[in-house]
Amino acid sequence: MTNTREYRIVESSAGPAVEQKPHVPPTSMENNIVQHYLDQYADRLETRAIQIERGAIESCYETLERHLDEGPWLVAFDDRTWEAAGSALTDMFERVGQPWVGIRIETQPEYDHPVCTDELVEACQQRMGEEGCTAGVAVGSGTINDTVKMAAHRRGRPMGVVGTAPSMNGYTSGIASILSDGVKTTHPCTAPRVVIADLDRMAEAPERMMASGLADLMSKPVSNSDWAMSARLNDTPHSDEAQAIIERAADSLEGVASGLPDRDRSAIRGLVEALMLSGIAMSVAGTSSPASGGEHLISHYIDMTAHAFDQPDDLHGCQVGVGTLCASYLYRRLHDFDPSDLDIEARVEALPTWEDYESTLRERFDTLFGAVVEHAEPAYPTPDQLHSRLQRLVDQWGVVIDETEETLRTPASLETELRAANAPVRFSDIGVDAERARRAILHAKDIRNRYTILHLCWELGTLETWGEEALDRYA
Repeated sequence: MTNTREYRIVESSAGPAVEQKPHVPPTSMENNIVQHYLDQYADRLETRAIQIERGAIESCYETLERHLDEGPWLVAFDDRTWEAAGSALTDMFERVGQPWVGIRIETQPEYDHPVCTDELVEACQQRMGEEGCTAGVAVGSGTINDTVKMAAHRRGRPMGVVGTAPSMNGYTSGIASILSDGVKTTHPCTAPRVVIADLDRMAEAPERMMASGLADLMSKPVSNSDWAMSARLNDTPHSDEAQAIIERAADSLEGVASGLPDRDRSAIRGLVEALMLSGIAMSVAGTSSPASGGEHLISHYIDMTAHAFDQPDDLHGCQVGVGTLCASYLYRRLHDFDPSDLDIEARVEALPTWEDYESTLRERFDTLFGAVVEHAEPAYPTPDQLHSRLQRLVDQWGVVIDETEETLRTPASLETELRAANAPVRFSDIGVDAERARRAILHAKDIRNRYTILHLCWELGTLETWGEEALDRYA
């Protein structure tokens, strides 16, 4: 066999075993809930196998080999994920005779951590082609997973991912988040055929990455409410099947938060299962809407301003968690709103022309304007569209409130759970000052063509008032 290994780095020694707390064994259905949905939606899912167990890294080759094409595999990693799993994985490949080519994901000079950009995807895609790789294997979580997913998709190659942290829900999704022209955008792509989640290695991830994964999942009550509300007011597609999967994922999180700081393996399993189910729900729905609403727009605003203007940011899920608290508060204010107080004609009269609003966007976003406007313009309502939507809201007020109430949680209950996992609960916790946080709440709606609670509050004329109230709580 030709040795295609590029890096010879000695694997770090394992740390001491973590003492486990006693837990009631899960039921058979709970043990196999991820497999249950893989089987149920096999005709719609690209993902064919998800291996979640302790020591999975030592036994995963058979799973990878069964579902990835024969030939050399491109293995992508960064310095941290090489130490966490990449070295052990590729040592195993060499023992069994699996050819592989390594690509180290470096931190780009303009960022302080690896970022999935158009340029990085192109570099990975080019390397796959040059080396004749038949598949990709991502060793890592967000950035590395997204990079290999999109590169493999464009090459028409399958890929697998060996997760190293329970930090985000994109492992099983058919989308990739890419920073394109300064704006975090989502692009459809082929989901991984195989996902490997070694619970022992996941449990050794930095505590903040585990908190990030939990916080990302805490957003689902809000994103599902946005999704249902948009379907009701705009006739956008909605999937009861995908929503049911999201709700089942929430069940997997029962009692998980308090176990994460102790690196309890049962808690890690519950978190990993919920993350996998969330990605499966997006694939079943054919959209990221079940898992991404107004709270994600707040996080994306922080991302884009961080990269464009050299401002602080944090892990995706940590930002989403704080955004979720704000969006949940806006929903609480909406539910207390009296629709008889809404003057639809006055709101339509107050709607700026698109030309005037475009000028406002140019001032707000500065060098990011060109990237933002292509998303903001299709989302901007005409007077007739605004009138129709607000009239429908009034006419179906009870239904809208009932449907969103079904999935929502109170801001207090969300904050309690986030705190139990040592997750951030204030903008200051993620390095965002009050003025930037205010802009995130008020302006994030313009960076994505997706109707959310932020858009509705703006159309009601309440976003600034209610947003300032949220800021007082969560700055």
